[in-house]
Amino acid sequence: MAEFDSAGVKLHYETTGSGPELLLISGLGANRNAWAAVLPELRERYTCITFDNRGTGQSDVPEGPYTIEQMSDDTAALIRHLGVGPVPAVGWSMGGVILQSLLIDHPDSVSKAVLLSTLPSYTDVQHAWLDGLLALRAAGADAITLAAAGIPWGFTPYTLVDHSAAYAALKLAGEDPEPTSDAGFAAQAQAIRTFDRRAQLHTISTPTLVLVGAEDILTPPRQAVEIAERIPGSRLVVLPRGSHGMLNEFPVPVLGSIEEFLAA
Repeated sequence: MAEFDSAGVKLHYETTGSGPELLLISGLGANRNAWAAVLPELRERYTCITFDNRGTGQSDVPEGPYTIEQMSDDTAALIRHLGVGPVPAVGWSMGGVILQSLLIDHPDSVSKAVLLSTLPSYTDVQHAWLDGLLALRAAGADAITLAAAGIPWGFTPYTLVDHSAAYAALKLAGEDPEPTSDAGFAAQAQAIRTFDRRAQLHTISTPTLVLVGAEDILTPPRQAVEIAERIPGSRLVVLPRGSHGMLNEFPVPVLGSIEEFLAA
C-alpha cells in the first residue's frame, strides 16, 4: 500500500505499467478503480498513476466540506512526492475540475492536460441531479439503487436498452470493495457544486485537450465549448458517440483521442 501526506491527510496511490508517467484523476465519489476498464491498455504504454481523492477508497475521509482547491493541492502534493512533475494528466468529470484548478494554481505540475467530460461550473440541472443522489444516500439507498439512479446520466441507449448488460454494470458498481462513504461523497459534492474559476481559465498556458461526447447529458458539449473558449490555444474534440461514461462505453475512440494529443 502506497501513501503520501498532503497537509496532514493521508492519501493512497498506485503506479502500474511502463513508459512515461500519466496521472489519472478520478471524479465525484470515485476512487482509483474508476480507471480499471482502461488501465490494461494504458499501462502498456504509460506508467499510470492513480489515486484516491480525499474522501474515497483507502484515503482519509477528513471532515468536510472540501474544496476543489484542496483536492488540487492534494494532487500537486502527489506529483511532488513522486518527483514526476511536470506530468501529463487526464481528469475525468470532477477530476477535470480538479485538473483545471491544478493548472491555475500549480502550472508547473502538468505538462499536458486532458479535460475529459467535465464542466466549468455547476448548472441548475447538475445541482438537481446531485441533490437527488444526496437524498438517496440520506435515505439509506443501497449501492445498486444508487448506481441505477446514476447510470442513465452516464451511458447511452446503446448500452441501456440491453437490460442484462445494464444490470451487470449496476452489480459491478454495487460490488465495489471500497465504497465511498456518505460523508466522503457529501464533502466532495459541496466542493464541485461551489467551484467556479472561469475568470481564471485564461491564465492557463499548459497544452490542453477538452474532450467530450456529443451525447453527454450530464456535462454537455456546451460546457466543453465554454472551457475551450476560455483556455488559450486549447483543443476541443467532440466525439460523435458517447455520454459521460464514454471512457467505459466507447473506450477506443476516447483513448485514441487522448493518446493522439499526448503524442503530438
